[in-house]
Amino acid sequence: MTEKETKGQEIYMEYKAVEEHIQQLQKQLEALTSHLVEMRSTSNSLEELAKTPKGKEIFVPISSGIFAKGSISDTSDLLVNIGANVVVTKDIASAKKLIQHQIDQMKNVHGKMLEELEKMAQKAAELEARLQGVMSEA
Repeated sequence: MTEKETKGQEIYMEYKAVEEHIQQLQKQLEALTSHLVEMRSTSNSLEELAKTPKGKEIFVPISSGIFAKGSISDTSDLLVNIGANVVVTKDIASAKKLIQHQIDQMKNVHGKMLEELEKMAQKAAELEARLQGVMSEA
């Protein structure tokens, strides 16, 4: 194998690794974006719940697209899962504040991931140009 071929192969392998990293970042960004949309929806639902009068009949989500009929007996306290199978009681304002904090954290991570994706895309473009340069050398 010539030096040119070896150099080209090294650049190509690095390019493929960067390309794979870009694909992983894109998948993570997609999942994060989906979760952000879900959290915003939760925040909106909390606002609507605060306006719901006691005794009002509602649909309680059981799973995706599956609901049960129920009625609101109290909107002053919510049960919030804080992890490790621990549930605490919070009022709507506190729950909304918690959700907003999570949204803010996710936005921060989203921004950092976009920056990383941009860096990786630039690196891929540089590697591609280097590879073309190596392959066009006489």
